[in-house]
Amino acid sequence: MSAPTTTATRDLDVLSFGEALVDFFPDRTGVPLAECDVFHRHLGGAPCNVAVGLSRLGARVGLMTLVGPDAFGTFVRDRLVSEGIDIRGVGVHRTAKTGVTFVAVGAHGERSFLFFRHPSADQMIAEHDVDASIIARAHVLHVGSSTMAREPSRGATLRAIELARRAGCLISTDPNWRAHLWENPAEAAPMLQRLVAECDVVKISDDELAPLTGVTDPEAGAKKLRALGCPLVVVTLGARGCYVDSAQGSDWLPGEHVEVVDTTGAGDGFVAGLLSTLAPLFRTGRRPADLTLDEIRGACRAGNKIGAAVVTALGATTGLPARR
Repeated sequence: MSAPTTTATRDLDVLSFGEALVDFFPDRTGVPLAECDVFHRHLGGAPCNVAVGLSRLGARVGLMTLVGPDAFGTFVRDRLVSEGIDIRGVGVHRTAKTGVTFVAVGAHGERSFLFFRHPSADQMIAEHDVDASIIARAHVLHVGSSTMAREPSRGATLRAIELARRAGCLISTDPNWRAHLWENPAEAAPMLQRLVAECDVVKISDDELAPLTGVTDPEAGAKKLRALGCPLVVVTLGARGCYVDSAQGSDWLPGEHVEVVDTTGAGDGFVAGLLSTLAPLFRTGRRPADLTLDEIRGACRAGNKIGAAVVTALGATTGLPARR
């Protein structure tokens, strides 16, 4: 195993690993996809959304993924650059197309999705696409879970985690439960548990606890995830806020009260708020076990605030605030 990279060589707070897609949203809520004539184009994909949120909050962030050799791939790369995100890890697949998702938003902000990924370029990322030198530049590797659903992206994700561990990076994940993406849905729970066991920070929503842990109670679910070896687990509860369980203790943090337009990307916004607040602490070499409960509470409050801002606008990144 190679020696950990020193913090002096790290110029990225976070390297986000996983899908970057194009999301098409209707021009207003409450319109079924079958009846919508006008759509607006947005960046999409959970790891991409997290990267955008982090960059707008002042963090130094990069993205590692693949896009297609098509106009949408060009759109994704150009938009990432305009957001201030390092795209040295964003490659172009030779043949697979950039993933596209159509999102319908109900009158109360609820979402439904129509995916065009057969498979898309992000799902074709392979181990040879994972650049160890880029990973070693980051304090934190944040990974999504969609790339764990099939090969070759599963092997690429595990390779990225292995390289991050060798480089002394912290590892973060949001294990989104997307059963339809898995070629074999029976593999989902054990593979995502394996992912959690590798991580230092886990954010999970309360409605995803049951398939991953077998329980619905946030306290019991967080305890089970901590038992896998993760020192910091945050369970988001929508408008009710979040529950945090760490080596330093646990707590419930209330949510923000806002008018909900679209809940797409709320969890990604929470992750951006959480990691952007922890980033200055991680830059000094501190790890989750070194943080005080008050520091963790502050990061969770920031996550609640950013997640709440996201749901006030249509689209996963439209409502993300920018720190000036």
